[in-house]
Amino acid sequence: MEGLLIAEQLRRVAPLLPSSRLSWRFPDPYTFVLPLKRGALWFYNRPPNAQFAYKDEVPSVTKAHTGFQDLLVARAAGELISAEQVKLDRALRLEFAPFRGFVEAPAVTLVAELTGRNCNLILLDEAGTILGAAREVSSSINRFREVRAGLPYEPPPPYDKQDPRTLSEAELTALLVGRKLSDLRSVLDGIGPELTAALAQLVGVPRNQTLREADAGRAAALVRRLGKAPTAVLGELGGRADLGTLREAEAREGRVQRLRSALGKRRSLAQKRLDDLTRTLEAALEADELRGDADLLMAYPKQVPPHAARVTLPDFSGEDREVALDTRLSAVENAQAFYERAKKRESRLEGAAAREEGLKTELAELTELLGRLPELPEAEVKALSQAYLSGTKPQGRAAPGTRYTSPQGFEVWVGRSSRGNDELTFKVAKSRDLWLHAQGYPGSHVIVRAENRDVPFETVLFAAQLAAAYSKASLSDNVPVDYTLKKNVWKPKGGAPGAVNFSQQRTVYVTPSRRPEGEA
Repeated sequence: MEGLLIAEQLRRVAPLLPSSRLSWRFPDPYTFVLPLKRGALWFYNRPPNAQFAYKDEVPSVTKAHTGFQDLLVARAAGELISAEQVKLDRALRLEFAPFRGFVEAPAVTLVAELTGRNCNLILLDEAGTILGAAREVSSSINRFREVRAGLPYEPPPPYDKQDPRTLSEAELTALLVGRKLSDLRSVLDGIGPELTAALAQLVGVPRNQTLREADAGRAAALVRRLGKAPTAVLGELGGRADLGTLREAEAREGRVQRLRSALGKRRSLAQKRLDDLTRTLEAALEADELRGDADLLMAYPKQVPPHAARVTLPDFSGEDREVALDTRLSAVENAQAFYERAKKRESRLEGAAAREEGLKTELAELTELLGRLPELPEAEVKALSQAYLSGTKPQGRAAPGTRYTSPQGFEVWVGRSSRGNDELTFKVAKSRDLWLHAQGYPGSHVIVRAENRDVPFETVLFAAQLAAAYSKASLSDNVPVDYTLKKNVWKPKGGAPGAVNFSQQRTVYVTPSRRPEGEA
C-alpha cells in the first residue's frame, strides 16, 4: 500500500485519538481489526497486497486464528494513544497505553509494515524489543534484518525523498521536467507503482517517456491533488478495490487454488488407474499364448527333461516353439500353472471395457473443468469445492493403514505410504507380530497382529497376497514375499522413510490380490 494512501486513512483516524477501544477481531488469519469508539482500524497482512483502512464497519467478535493474534489480545489491550506514519513511508506505528485490568499489561507499540511481499505486523515492548510478529524473519530469509521475538526492532533503512504535499506546483514542475514518470517514486515520497500508473494515464504520456514542460505542469497539478485526496484521483480511473473487495478476491483465489489442486490430484489418479487398466488388458491378451504353451506341455510331457529352464517343442502347425519353465515343477505342473495364469488374466477382462470407458470420460471431464476453472462463477466454485474438498481433512488421528481381517480372525494392516510404513512398523507393530514385504519391489509394509498367538500359514499367505498387491509387482504372478517377526526388522541409520533392514526371513510365492477371501 502506497504512502499517500496510508496518510489519507490516518487523517480520518487522527480526530478520534486517543481512543478507547473494544477487543481485537480477526475475521481470518490475515485480517486484524481494532474497533475504536467509532469505526475500526483494519489491517490486511497477506502478501503482496497489504492494506490499512479506517472503516465504519465493525465485524462481530471472533477467536484468534494464530499465535500472534493471541499475543495481540493479551498484550495490546490498552487504550490506543496514537497512530503515526514515518514520513510517507509504507509503515505506521500504533501506541497502546498500559492496560489496568484483571491481568495488567504494560504499554506496547504495534508496527504495521505495509510493504508488499515483505509486509508484517510487529509488536514491541517499551524498550523496542520485539515481543512477536505475524511473520517471523530469520537470518536464512534476510541476513540483514531479522524479525524475531527477543531481538531489538530495526526499522527499515532511512531514505531521502521530498514530501509532495509540501511542494508548490511550480516546485513540482521544475522537479519533473526532464524526468520520466517511472522515476517519480525515487524522488517523491509516498508514490509507488499504482499512483505512478494513474498519473501516466491521466497525463496521457507513457511512464518511460521524458516529460516536457507542458506535460510536467499537468503532472505537477495531479501530484498536488494526489497529496490531498489520492483515492478521489484514482476514482477518476474507475477507483481501486477496497479492502473488503480485495479480501473476497483473494479468498476466491484461495478457493480456486485448493480446488485446482484437488481436481489435479483426481485427474492424476484417474490417469494412473487408466494406465493400470491398460497394462492389465495388455497382460490379459497373453492368455492365449499361455494356454498354447500349456497345451504343448500336456501333449509332449515326456519330451520335457526334469528341472529344465526351457524346452523347445513342435507346435500344432509343425513349427518349433520355445517354452520357459519353472525348474521346480514337472511338465504337467508347469502346464497347470500356465492354465491357472491364463484363467486369472482372462478374469481381469470382465467389466474392463466399462471401467476403461468410465475412466476416459472422467479424465476428459476433469481436464475440461481445470481448463475453465478461472472463469467459473463463484457459486459454481463453491459448489465444486463442497463436492471435491469436503471431508478431505481427517477427523482425529488417522488409522495406521488399511485394515483387513484374515479368514482365521487375525488383523492385517497395510501401510499407505513411506511414512505410513514407518509408523506401522515402528510405532504400531509389536515384537511378536509378523512383518511382510514383497521381495525386491517397492511397496507397503504389512503387519499381522499376532497378539501372543501362533500365526497359521493360511494367514501368512493371506497377508502375503496383500503385500504383493500393494507393491510394484501387483500385475505380476508368482511374486516372492519375505516375512519375519517384527523384532527382526530395524531402521538403518539415516535411512529414508520406509527403508528397513531385516533378518531371519522366510519367503512365500503368491499371486497378488487386494481382495483375498475374508476382507473386512
